[in-house]
Amino acid sequence: MRIAITGSHGVGKTTLINDLLKFLNKKEETMKAGITGSHGTGKTTLSKHIAGRNNYKLLPESPRQALQLGFPINENTPIETEFWIFGKQLEMEMIAGDNYIADKCFIDLLAYAICIFGNNLEFIKVLREITERAVRKYDVVIYLPSGEFPIEDDGVRSTDPKFQAKIDELIVEILHDFNIKYTRITGGKEERYQKALKAIKSN
Repeated sequence: MRIAITGSHGVGKTTLINDLLKFLNKKEETMKAGITGSHGTGKTTLSKHIAGRNNYKLLPESPRQALQLGFPINENTPIETEFWIFGKQLEMEMIAGDNYIADKCFIDLLAYAICIFGNNLEFIKVLREITERAVRKYDVVIYLPSGEFPIEDDGVRSTDPKFQAKIDELIVEILHDFNIKYTRITGGKEERYQKALKAIKSN
């Protein structure tokens, strides 16, 4: 691309050239954020809040998409569903490219897989390898702990508090095992949003 700026003296050619150079040399900012936490911790609310107010793509929960297609989820998830969920998450994140918020990310998916298929060591080994590679692409990881408020029964998520607590425990273990830098966020809707936005902007 070649640009010629013409005009008489004193009309602002130099200023315009400098502004154009700054614009052309500016690198597009990118941001990939994973929202992690057990079910019923407010991930979807926070994800929609961030995406809607900051023009980020929102990647919906892959397990809910599996349920819509007739796959059973939660405590009774079969191995076929788990394969589909991981594949769908990979597909969504690859297609999304940059600037997205993942409502439930690979960290969550691995935690549920370990909880349900923990005895299938080869299967878990493969999922751990997929997760460890995938999470390195996240610029920001936001963790929402369980126990802050009761589990809302939406007809989809499990309402068993012990199951919720177990998943939360596994998520924290994964964060530490993979040495993932994350921001722990609690509080009300707007407080969570402001904390999350600060974590994203400071990245």
